[in-house]
Amino acid sequence: MILIADSGSTKTDWRLIDHSGTIQQAKTQGLNPFFKTSQDCLTTFENELIPQLGQLDLDLVEEIWFYGSGCSSEKNCSVLEVAFDAVFSNAVIHIEHDLLGAARALCGDKPGIAAILGTGSNSCYFDGCGIVRNVTALGYILGDEGSGSNIGKKLIKDFLDQELPIALRDQFVEHFGYTKEQLLDEVYTGDLPNRFLASFAKWVIEIKNQDKYAFDLVKSCLESFLNKHIMKYSQHKEVPLHVVGSIGYFNKPLLEKLCKEKSIVLGTVIKTPISGLALFHAK
Repeated sequence: MILIADSGSTKTDWRLIDHSGTIQQAKTQGLNPFFKTSQDCLTTFENELIPQLGQLDLDLVEEIWFYGSGCSSEKNCSVLEVAFDAVFSNAVIHIEHDLLGAARALCGDKPGIAAILGTGSNSCYFDGCGIVRNVTALGYILGDEGSGSNIGKKLIKDFLDQELPIALRDQFVEHFGYTKEQLLDEVYTGDLPNRFLASFAKWVIEIKNQDKYAFDLVKSCLESFLNKHIMKYSQHKEVPLHVVGSIGYFNKPLLEKLCKEKSIVLGTVIKTPISGLALFHAK
């Protein structure tokens, strides 16, 4: 049996494939080792993942492919390895960055630029075999252009700076109900500030076609992502740009328009890579 996971800061999608090709699905909270300890991950396995797998004998899992945000260093990967070793004692464990997972799910064995536009953002040039170049992603404080956390951060800053249009400011207060102190506390001392910031993006996207401020905010964030990341790849006019993540998925028409203006061909846009990864590893 093969267990495959795609994990962001918000959620983790799982697929379990047995020798007959039967696929079982599960979903748990996100397991970003920047924010989670080995014990946190172990608790998630025990309380969320394993109950969804039914009466599975865990010793039958022979291989694990985990693609996750934050899995960019040996130290971070070890956080997850320790937790997996404690539960799946017979499995060969592979911990990879979610960017490789996105590239494999989006590009298969063909060259392309793969991008993540979800809670956070990232991108790479994939040559059909592996990642050849990755424009540096600086995370939710210094980067994450085009992501949910980027949209949320700009919205909150404008709200606190009293720069939102009055009508929209009233809608914000009515919809969320946060005080200034609560917002600052979540951003600066909360357990998952990037996820908190990204939680505001859904509202902005929902109203963007009725509100000019919201539309311009989403547009500027997406355009910034294209300018600061995608256009830095010398191949950006030669191969398609493929995108995975809810921000890209729910803003596809706008993203397509912005790409066309910059002579970028927008290829596949999907909400989650897990189905593509299941196909990739089932081969």
